[in-house]
Amino acid sequence: LRRGVSPGVATERPGSSGINAEYGEQGFGFGFSGKQCIHPGQIPIVQQAFSPSPSQMEHARALIAAFSENQAAGKGAFSFRGKMIDRPTLLQAQNLVDMFGET
Repeated sequence: LRRGVSPGVATERPGSSGINAEYGEQGFGFGFSGKQCIHPGQIPIVQQAFSPSPSQMEHARALIAAFSENQAAGKGAFSFRGKMIDRPTLLQAQNLVDMFGET
């Protein structure tokens, strides 16, 4: 589940590659949903960094569908694309779909 805004403020100037790499790869990967900015030029960079990719959204939707199928078959945990899936993993996928909808 998303934990809110990543600690600290984005201080890199707009156009800096550090803002995307540091906050996107780390912050989004750690479950945060955003970052505070001090310059309007940072906003689109941070929004992109904290948004799931189309492949992440496809994965989440497919996982939700597979979970429903497996639950109907009486399974609480199952294997999906080589990984064990249980209810907490489903909730993470559902959170992405709920937050980002058609992204």
